[in-house]
Amino acid sequence: MTIELSVGAIIRYQTMEYNKDYAEFLLLRNKRGFWGFPQGHKERGENDIQTLQREVQEETGIVNLEIHQYIGKIQYKYFRADGLRSEKEVKFYFATTSTREVIISNEHEDFKWTNYLDALSLLDHRQLKSIILKGRRKGLY
Repeated sequence: MTIELSVGAIIRYQTMEYNKDYAEFLLLRNKRGFWGFPQGHKERGENDIQTLQREVQEETGIVNLEIHQYIGKIQYKYFRADGLRSEKEVKFYFATTSTREVIISNEHEDFKWTNYLDALSLLDHRQLKSIILKGRRKGLY
């Protein structure tokens, strides 16, 4: 079984004066109703940063993105649309944007800017919760 490689971002809205208690993070809700972060497949010849910038732009319309630091990775198994079992590795980076307007792609149903605690409660998958917690422990937000 080959491992699909993806890259994702925990994006914080960057205001003029950053206040940790009022920081907002971007969540996207997919067609199955699950909340998560922008992420997508790495294409041939791309490095992580190129994949991240492309995927964020495709999924959110955000082009003004400052990528700060690698957070960590998650791995999981799932069934693809064709019924085959697959494994995915997603590397996550912390990024900020001064763009509040989001134009979601047809891959998603909704988006939300939310504070850290609400993001933790909205995230459905344990590994996504663990990656946002890891960024917090690293002092990124």
